[in-house]
Amino acid sequence: MTSLNTKKTPAHVGITECLQYPQTDTNTHFPVENGIIKAYIPNDGDAETLTSQVKQFYEKTPFPNYDEMDNLGSLIEKSRERQFPEMLNQSIPPNAKVLEVGCGTGQLGNFLSIAGRTVLSVDMCWNSLRLAQTFKEKNNLQTVSFAQMNLFRMPLKPESFDVVICTGVLHHTGSAYEGFRGLLPLVKPGGHIIIGLYNRYGRMQTKIRSAFFKVFGEKFAYIDPYLRQHGVMNAKKLAWFQDQYCHPHETCHTLDEVLGWFESNDIEFIRSFPSCVFGDTFSLDYHNSVFSAQPSGSRTDRLLSQLKQMITDTEGGLFITIGRKS
Repeated sequence: MTSLNTKKTPAHVGITECLQYPQTDTNTHFPVENGIIKAYIPNDGDAETLTSQVKQFYEKTPFPNYDEMDNLGSLIEKSRERQFPEMLNQSIPPNAKVLEVGCGTGQLGNFLSIAGRTVLSVDMCWNSLRLAQTFKEKNNLQTVSFAQMNLFRMPLKPESFDVVICTGVLHHTGSAYEGFRGLLPLVKPGGHIIIGLYNRYGRMQTKIRSAFFKVFGEKFAYIDPYLRQHGVMNAKKLAWFQDQYCHPHETCHTLDEVLGWFESNDIEFIRSFPSCVFGDTFSLDYHNSVFSAQPSGSRTDRLLSQLKQMITDTEGGLFITIGRKS
C-alpha cells in the first residue's frame, strides 16, 4: 500500500534542512511517498515539452537499472570495476554532504552512502527512483535519500552541499550550460562540482553504431563495447541500449567548452577524465584524491586527449570535469 505523509522521517535526517519550502507557509513539507520525497516542479512552456519527453523515455526504461541478483556486495564490486565511483569514494570525506542530480536508479548515491556520507540523490523519473529506494531499503542504507525533482527547479537551499555531482544528465536537457549554472548556487564555498557530458569526439563511434542499429536493429547490440565488456543482461542491457541509441535528445560538448563555462562562472578547474593533458593517467596511489589539481593542458593536448577517447570508445563518449567553487 502506498504511504503518503508529510513528516520528516529518520531516513531524511540531514536532508530536510536543505529543502527550500514555500515562503508563504514555513510549516509546509514536501510529501513523502514510499520513502521518496516528492518535490517535482514543472518547467514553463517549451522547456517543459522537452523535459516531459525525456521523463517519459526514462519512466519506460529506467537507467542504468539493476541485475536481478544485485546486492551490496555486487554494487561495491561493480563500482570498483568502473573505477570512477571508487575514486569518488576514496576522495569524498565521510562527513561530506553530497547532492547527485539525475541519479537514475541510484547506484552512485547508494554506493557513496555506504561510508556514512549524507547523500541526496534526485531524479525526475519516478520509476527510476522506486528502484533506487527499493535497493536502499533491502540493503539497510541509512544516509541516502531519494527525491523526485526537476533539475531546473530544485527546491534546495543555496550552499547546502560539499559536492554536487551531475553526470550523464546535462546533455539531455534543452540547455546544458544553463543546467550547469543552476547547480552552482547549491555548492558550498570551497566545495566541488562534478559534471559528466558526452564528448563531441568520444561520441562519434556511438553515433555511427546508432545509424547502423536504425537499419539492422537490436540483434547486433553486441557490437557495443560496453555490452561486450560488462556482459550486462536483460533489463540492464535494454536500459543501456535505449539510453545510448534511442534517446529523444542529446548534445555533445568539448573540454574547451566546459573550461569556458568554468572560467565564466569563477569555478577553478581541478581535473578531467580523460585528462586534459595528453598521455596523463590518473592513479589514486599517486594523487590521493580526484580533487588534487591538474593542469588544464594546451589546446593541442586537449584535442589529442579527446581524439584518443574517440578511438578507445569507452562509456559512450562520456567525459567528466571537476571544479572547485571559490
